[in-house]
Amino acid sequence: MRLKRRNRLMVAAARFTNVLIVTGVAASTALSFAQGSCAEAISYCAELKELNNYAMSRQRFAPIIGQPRSGNYRETSLPLTGWSNCAFYGTNTYTCDSAELTSREEAAKAQQRIAQEILSCFDGTWTEAPDQMGPDFVVLHPKLGPASITLNLGKTDTKVHIVSLILFVRR
Repeated sequence: MRLKRRNRLMVAAARFTNVLIVTGVAASTALSFAQGSCAEAISYCAELKELNNYAMSRQRFAPIIGQPRSGNYRETSLPLTGWSNCAFYGTNTYTCDSAELTSREEAAKAQQRIAQEILSCFDGTWTEAPDQMGPDFVVLHPKLGPASITLNLGKTDTKVHIVSLILFVRR
């Protein structure tokens, strides 16, 4: 009788251990998926990472700088998904405009959301630089490397509110 009871306990313990292992693996997988999907949900994350890689490379942005536009602006072969008017100013400054926004308040909210998206995209390798920020701009820096991103509140020629993303290589 004792042997049967002991065997049942051992089988129950083994099943419980298997349930714990499966639950742990499922929770770990779900957490990894959730963390990975956050950056993937940001439509321009892959391009932003690619831009950052160019900024860190020896050639800098040279492979993605295109034909001249007016003034010192040049086309780019790497626009950010969901952004407009992406271009280079000179050879060290990349810029894009957000979608048009109806008010300064809406633009300020979008600016904060975009800053969080960028930090999420770079998964802890970038940080805000609060000592360099002002009422109309947010500054982000990598923990290592020469790049910097500024998110400026602005208006178009038609007085529509936007957020301008400016990625540049610090010298």
